[in-house]
Amino acid sequence: MPKFSYTVLSENGVVTRGDEDAVSAEELRLKLEGRGLRVRAIRHSSPSVFRRKRVSSEAFLLYNQEFLALMRAGLTVLDALALSLDRPERNELGQVLAHVHQAVHEGKMLSEACAQHPDVFDPLYISAVKTGEKTGDLVAVLTRYQDYLRRQMLLQRKINRAMAYPIFLLVVLVLILAALFGFVMPRFVAMYASFDAALPGPTKLLLDFAQNMPVLIPLFSLLGAALWYVWRQWSATEQGRTRIDKWKARAPILGAVEQTIAIARIARSLSALLTAGTALVDALRTTQETLRNRVYAAHLNVVSLRVTEGVALAEALRQTKAFPSTVVRMVEVGESSGALEKMLVEAAQYYEEILEDRLETATALIEPLLMLVMGLIVGSVIIVMYLPIFNLANVIR
Repeated sequence: MPKFSYTVLSENGVVTRGDEDAVSAEELRLKLEGRGLRVRAIRHSSPSVFRRKRVSSEAFLLYNQEFLALMRAGLTVLDALALSLDRPERNELGQVLAHVHQAVHEGKMLSEACAQHPDVFDPLYISAVKTGEKTGDLVAVLTRYQDYLRRQMLLQRKINRAMAYPIFLLVVLVLILAALFGFVMPRFVAMYASFDAALPGPTKLLLDFAQNMPVLIPLFSLLGAALWYVWRQWSATEQGRTRIDKWKARAPILGAVEQTIAIARIARSLSALLTAGTALVDALRTTQETLRNRVYAAHLNVVSLRVTEGVALAEALRQTKAFPSTVVRMVEVGESSGALEKMLVEAAQYYEEILEDRLETATALIEPLLMLVMGLIVGSVIIVMYLPIFNLANVIR
């Protein structure tokens, strides 16, 4: 019997994730709804470490742009889907759109059809579509989502650019060490083998490692693959993801960056949902589901519960003690002036600018640190290799 992963919302507003066996996703949905739970997402859970390839944000952005253009031209949802699903260069997205088109053709709402594919359509998109279906202005709602997606992609590009150079330096370090041990070290082994003298301890240890590389490399590769598999399996669990996010939050430099990313995404998501006409509590819960950071998702769950009890959003954020006073004050001003959506946009832009500064600072600190580590490692290997040459006169005698 296949296994499915699900995300549900209890009556008191708590989001719960789990896995359960079922004949089909529809059967599991009925079973969960029978328990009084509100189903937000159900996906097939594969035990394989190689997960299904996700549709890229760029591909989805292009599809949504085409779909919007067709809708603006006056086509129905069904006709717009039929014209936009033919995407031979993106088979994964094309297959999903074909399923969505079939479901809409059978009489389902677009939001219901999209909800069957949570790996492609995130909760924010589904919520936006539901709002558009209720108000009868799907084009306006999806246009705002398109703007949100563009800004999220821009934010992700900034993060990727900040990570690119440190990753490049690590790759260079691996290549240098591979060249040293694969081409330079064998020549030193042959040269020192002709000396009838004891070699220094560090040099002997390094040469023994070089001679045993044909055995050690496969061994280390298998060990690394096993550790990678265990890490992937553990990090895929709810407990593992939560623990990793807690580690990130406590890291000296990474913690501040993670906090800024989370707050910028929360503010951007909430502003997009509230502008589309989504109720505040529903907007908070939908934003919670879209967050990758489990720590801030838990904080946002507490905020949504407080708001459900009648507490103002700014006060609920203040009570968690997880959000900076700046964002709390901005939300407070937005609530008092009746312009919460606009103030959240301002907050998102403010923290995105802070994020850019913090990424530049983090990169400026990490780059010299990595250069220092590279120099120490490569320099130590070279010094250890040349130790016997420093005492070459005594060895020859």
